[in-house]
Amino acid sequence: MIKRYKYLLIFILLFTSKSHALSPQYEKELYIGCYTNSKAYIGADGAKIYCQCTVDKLSEKFNDEQMDEVFSKEPDEIQQLTAFATIECEGNN
Repeated sequence: MIKRYKYLLIFILLFTSKSHALSPQYEKELYIGCYTNSKAYIGADGAKIYCQCTVDKLSEKFNDEQMDEVFSKEPDEIQQLTAFATIECEGNN
């Protein structure tokens, strides 16, 4: 009985985590864009920490297609949809 649940848990973790992960290339592009814009305001070291945190949080919630959909929206809506990452990561630098 426990063995069956163990395999079910592994199956769920494998497929649910992959569905909400950004590809490494997409993460890199987001990081570069974030770092380029942020380093003038919070310095190079702060930008590294902030941007990596932000990319990690976005990757936990969105995959590439979902992120493309977010970025196709108006700036105010993009800000609303990504605010959770910004708010959480602002305290980390």
